[in-house]
Amino acid sequence: MMAKQGNQSVTKLTDSFWQDHRSDSGFQYVSERLIQTRGVGEGYSVQFGSGDPFQLKNLHIALVKSGSVDISVNLLPRHYEAGDMMVITPDSIMTQQGRSPDFDMQIIQLSPAFLSDVMHGEVPPLFIHRMQDFTLRPSDADRTAFTFLSDSLWALLHAATLSDEAIRACCESILQYLRTLILFQQSRTLAGQTRSLSIFNQFVALINVHCAQHHDVGFYAGEIGLSREHLSSLISKASGRTASTWIDEALISRAKILLRHTDLTSAEISDRLNFPAPSHFSRFFKRHMGMTPKVYRH
Repeated sequence: MMAKQGNQSVTKLTDSFWQDHRSDSGFQYVSERLIQTRGVGEGYSVQFGSGDPFQLKNLHIALVKSGSVDISVNLLPRHYEAGDMMVITPDSIMTQQGRSPDFDMQIIQLSPAFLSDVMHGEVPPLFIHRMQDFTLRPSDADRTAFTFLSDSLWALLHAATLSDEAIRACCESILQYLRTLILFQQSRTLAGQTRSLSIFNQFVALINVHCAQHHDVGFYAGEIGLSREHLSSLISKASGRTASTWIDEALISRAKILLRHTDLTSAEISDRLNFPAPSHFSRFFKRHMGMTPKVYRH
């Protein structure tokens, strides 16, 4: 059934919906709208441990409970230690690069549709811009507050008397609290950011969104408002890699995901990634991966 809140239609979910998705494992709750995992254990290795890129469908909120992990998120390396938090928006591409034996974390995932419902159709841009991530290193007090909210959500999902309104309210509280933490951290980070680093971050954000259609450095230079030569120079100085290398890496990540996680043919993938012909795509892939798309898929 639907309930009106202002101009936003919100899908009301029955108690049976929430109850039917409880897991017997004791550490995970899974539905198409909300997933909460109390500890990743071996499941993390199964999903991300292959070293292949993986595209996230939901908003991911995670707290590292112990150990450490190195991952790539939207082309950029990230290192997390116990107590760190990550917020990763939908469509982001993630690859595990390494983790300690004692690594563990808790995760909350919200689907884009449920996220909109929870926020009454007014989702903060931080959570809806595609392919963004935020690393948070909260104080002990902030970490305790988040843990309390996360534990409260778990308790509500497993309560004898279920309340759709209470579950939504708890999710909204988590999101609003994270928004406050992110904005506070951003205000401190941006104040010390150099122009070169700012342009580099803008460039990476653009290629994450547009690389499937635009393979040329000139397009990104135009979007940023610089000459091709000036942008290339800034990217090389900021990252130690050429702008073309970053674009190629983004394309390879997309190709890997499409080869491993879809049934699209190599020709269809070539077309989706805007190569002039399947043979061009095959040569590009082999040059970077040392194998053909067909061999990589199988």
